[in-house]
Amino acid sequence: MKRIACLFPLLLLFPVLALAATADAIVIAPHTVKLTAPFSGTLLPFDVQEGDVVTAGQALFKMDTLPVYATQSGIVSDVFAAVGDDAAGVAERYGGLAALEPTNAMYIDDSNKEAHDDAQSKWLHAGETLYLKRNNDRGTGRVTMVNGDDYIVEILSGPFKAGDTVRCYRESSYSTDSETGRGKVRRYPDIRVNGRGRVAAVHIAAGDRVEAGDLLFEMVSSDSAKDFSAEISAPVGGAVSTLAVRSGAQVLRGQLLAEVADLSRLELSCDLDEIDYASVHVGDSLSFTLDAYPGRTFSGTVTLLRPIGEKRTNATYFDLRLTLPTDVPLSPGMNGTVTLNP
Repeated sequence: MKRIACLFPLLLLFPVLALAATADAIVIAPHTVKLTAPFSGTLLPFDVQEGDVVTAGQALFKMDTLPVYATQSGIVSDVFAAVGDDAAGVAERYGGLAALEPTNAMYIDDSNKEAHDDAQSKWLHAGETLYLKRNNDRGTGRVTMVNGDDYIVEILSGPFKAGDTVRCYRESSYSTDSETGRGKVRRYPDIRVNGRGRVAAVHIAAGDRVEAGDLLFEMVSSDSAKDFSAEISAPVGGAVSTLAVRSGAQVLRGQLLAEVADLSRLELSCDLDEIDYASVHVGDSLSFTLDAYPGRTFSGTVTLLRPIGEKRTNATYFDLRLTLPTDVPLSPGMNGTVTLNP
């Protein structure tokens, strides 16, 4: 009893100091922007990787387009479609996206019934060159189709016009015994250029001369918005936190391509033990240290304390968020320790 009585005055002289509670923390980028496919289609090859730092407006992905080529050479009579137009609607009204007048727009609907009366003059072959004559007008043509007594001659040269009656000859001398027949000059219908989906690009204008195989239009899926862009850019500067696709992948409209973390808006996330929950409030100022800056103590304001916790083993932890200093370089993933109110 005497020994206990002797210790009591010592406890009064040297009270036990309460230790302040601490909690582990990590720097995070809570604000991310999702990049999605603007329409269904194919992604062109790209070199974006998770962790890449990107700038606002930087192109990260590009969707492939479906090309529409000229099937014949000719002159563009008119263009009916513009970027953003739906091909089906344009074709319903105009019959196509554009109209081309073929290079050789005239032909002779011919017959050998009035040919020179011998078998040689009446036996024609596709691809054969014939010599054309109407009064003093001269020209040349090519047999493109033979059907019994009837055949088609595409006019290659000569000042002939629709409705003219033209004689055809095998010989350039226009000898009577080489006449293969005669027929009316007609005009081929304009070539209607068609495509499927929504117009992404127009590469022609009225009056342009095009050759077979020239690129006329580029199309994308019709499920795209009218004001779509085939190029997907980063809306904010930051880092690619998630990459959800690969080069050349087939994607659907709205499918997630990537997520970009906004590095300009970082926070300190702390696991707050339920024991300390009642001692911390939004607006409180707490001190913390960062492993990247040993020996320094920082102060931050509590901006968020989530009301729903996460149970781990025998305890529940709540997500606590603090503001970070702006005078030191910081990156997501940096570790720290928060000192809670004692």
